[in-house]
Amino acid sequence: MKNPIQTTFKYGVLGVASMAILASAAAEAAWKPSKQLEILTHVRTTSSTYRFAKAVEKAAKPMLKKGVKVLSIRGARGDRARRHLSIKNKANNHMMQVITPSQVNNPILAKQKTRPWHFTPLALMVVSPNLMTVNANSPYKTMKDVMDKACANPGKVIHGGGDFGNVASLNSILLQRKIKCKWTYTPFDDQGILKLLGGHIDFVMENPGQLLQFVRAGKMRIIAASEKLGEFPKVPTYQEAGYGFPVLKQYRGLWMGKDVSKAAVKYWMGIIEKVRKDASFKKYVKKNNLTPVFIKRNELAKMLKTEFDNYLALGTELNLIGKKKKKKKKKKEKKSS
Repeated sequence: MKNPIQTTFKYGVLGVASMAILASAAAEAAWKPSKQLEILTHVRTTSSTYRFAKAVEKAAKPMLKKGVKVLSIRGARGDRARRHLSIKNKANNHMMQVITPSQVNNPILAKQKTRPWHFTPLALMVVSPNLMTVNANSPYKTMKDVMDKACANPGKVIHGGGDFGNVASLNSILLQRKIKCKWTYTPFDDQGILKLLGGHIDFVMENPGQLLQFVRAGKMRIIAASEKLGEFPKVPTYQEAGYGFPVLKQYRGLWMGKDVSKAAVKYWMGIIEKVRKDASFKKYVKKNNLTPVFIKRNELAKMLKTEFDNYLALGTELNLIGKKKKKKKKKKEKKSS
């Protein structure tokens, strides 16, 4: 015969446990931000990455009672911002950061410790076309003009861009391999924009956010692009121009710290879904000739791991990553007998 006291205790404990689980689940489902959302960037406020963050901010602001703001934390090739999130704010449910290819590649090049898997990926939202652009007064009318000049004058044609090892410089190398001709890649703090405006370099290969204002003002001219441009339908793609090569993509998205709660992630994914469908965000995408995408969570985590492996392989192959020096073992001094 079962002891009624033991039976009551048994089911009482199970009941309490079940209630606790249900209460926990309800709390998770009911999670909402208790303070302002902060979106980190690792760039200056004139950057296209910063403008992406501001576009997200503008669309999300009416949806969030506690508000949202964009922060710029620069330095150490973006590592100050990455470490601020991955270490100091790894469990902060109210902070996220803009993802770009440099977030994956720069830690490799600079031998820093942060990796894509130190974060909680949310989603990629846009891909930025790569634009080969020249000064409006340049004699180059087509991509072929630039390539022919480079092949006839090895090393004389100058491609301006950002730090060596970034997407623009790697695309430059991939294109040179394709046509089997060489030019000179020169890094500048402003990705060569001012130098191109002054006619001091031959071309740049950057994204629309950095170039369109000058193109629209008649100071620069796009001669080819990685993808078709809605605003400039006559501009050929690299493939159409006869120089198809494996272009490294410039993407924009968002991730959070590693230890944020599942409930917070679920909530912010819902907000991101609404942001990408918002009229103001769609206007931003169209205005900047971007390609809208939506790569979520697990798929994004796999993509970023693949990106990391590819950049590591490319950096190693091109000798952009110094080989680790083997530590020499100190010879033990023989004790004199």
